Amino acid sequence: MDSEHYDEFGNYIGPDLDSSSDESSEDGSQGGGAPDDASDVSDDDVSRDGGGRADDQQLILHEDGGGEELGTAPGVSAIVLHEDKVHYPSAEEVYGEGVRTAVLDEDTMDLEEPIVEPVVKKTFSLMRDENEEREAYGGDMIRPGGKENKDGEDLVSDRYLASLVANETTRTRRCLALVGQLHSGKTSLVDLFIEQTKVPVSKGFGIHGPRASLESHRGGGPRTTDTLQAEQDRQMSIKSCPITLCLPDTRGKTFALTMVDCPGHVNFHDESVASLRVADGAALVVDAIEGIMLHTEMLMKQIISEGLPLVLVINKIDRLVLELKLPPDDMFHKLRHIIDSVNAFVSHQSNGRYPKLSPDRGNVILASAMHGYAFSLESFATQYLDQLDFDVEEKEDAFGSFKNHGGLGRNLTPEAFAKRLWGNAYLDPKSNTFQRKAGDCGPDPITGVSPKRTFIQFVLEPLYKMYTLCVGESEKDVEKAFRSLGVLLSKEQLRASARPLMRAAFRKYFGTSTGFVDTVVHHM
Repeated sequence: MDSEHYDEFGNYIGPDLDSSSDESSEDGSQGGGAPDDASDVSDDDVSRDGGGRADDQQLILHEDGGGEELGTAPGVSAIVLHEDKVHYPSAEEVYGEGVRTAVLDEDTMDLEEPIVEPVVKKTFSLMRDENEEREAYGGDMIRPGGKENKDGEDLVSDRYLASLVANETTRTRRCLALVGQLHSGKTSLVDLFIEQTKVPVSKGFGIHGPRASLESHRGGGPRTTDTLQAEQDRQMSIKSCPITLCLPDTRGKTFALTMVDCPGHVNFHDESVASLRVADGAALVVDAIEGIMLHTEMLMKQIISEGLPLVLVINKIDRLVLELKLPPDDMFHKLRHIIDSVNAFVSHQSNGRYPKLSPDRGNVILASAMHGYAFSLESFATQYLDQLDFDVEEKEDAFGSFKNHGGLGRNLTPEAFAKRLWGNAYLDPKSNTFQRKAGDCGPDPITGVSPKRTFIQFVLEPLYKMYTLCVGESEKDVEKAFRSLGVLLSKEQLRASARPLMRAAFRKYFGTSTGFVDTVVHHM
């Protein structure tokens, strides 16, 4: 075969060959064999098939039948590569020379993505000193809004707080580490304690505003101890952050509490270990729904190995009411199950060296950082006995908890009452005495119903009724019920949505977290 009849890819580009022996016989070649290329292929065949010699001319016929010789042109059978084909005119042919054009693919950018990216200033830490804050607000300390934020001033001066911290003894200062599982509410608890050290705002929603009652991913709470930009963006603590606050106890004595907010993610367990090395004790924060998790067990093992005093804080108890909608009896058993699980694990790891955790012993705190309260049984009992008048017979509060128990407050101290608010304790409505079994108590003379446990009757049922008032009752009924308890709510608070209303009502009813301070001071 002649190589000039094939292209570089092996395709035949020469003149057409006879396809069958019949065609060759019709052409007069009877002797067999292919005809010679130069003698047997006619010019008509070449022009008809598009082939031909290099010097052949192609003609374009006009409508009038005439023809015009245009010169040489490539044959029809010539191979044209894909990238050499031209289907549309180029941009230079359309717009002319000297015009620069750019071709972009369609739908390569999302609708939310700006065409020109804004200048992003990378910020590692959110902490700013006074000079930077003055510069941020235009050279003065006037906050946005046109006036100085006097409602955010501290209740105590920095000099007084420094004197408590600089005390040679540990009578007026404590250092504790807030540890717990991820998203158990440690940072929100610190925000709650910080809010109680500030001058309350006139509207009554606190210095954090009504949005403090929302979850963190919905903009609730400032998360003060999350000082890194990455912590605010990821909504989780990455590094331990200490903060010193001046908080009062039940008697009104102030203490300087240095709380170290530790991250809850298991990957940052080393931050919690380092904080436990410098702390006087540990406050273990447990979610009321989740209970003990994997990282919770790791933290309890570390606390026991360090030999630190342990305090249990059961946070987010509002989820048992609003999310799970448990009745008061089931909520009591859920809380007792969490406490028993922690006691069983601690007793196994410490061989019985650690004291038992129980609300009646004062080392268990019930809290809801979102709704602004944290109390122990002693502080709850003190709140009851201070607000209710037991000197008048047949006196009852707005929730009917002390109905027909006249004289109970005169014969019982808050400490003794708190010890009877947990476990199998029942109040006999006839004799006004506490019994260990419900069968030993007679039925209520009015309702005829057997008495319930004191924790359910005096703690959980009033708490449930407060939530019911804030969620489903009218503005007039809410104001009347809380006014009987000494809680005065403004019109703006009463007309707010359920979450800000609950936070404002609970903050005013429970006041400052004195029960938490009592627990830390007595057990650390």
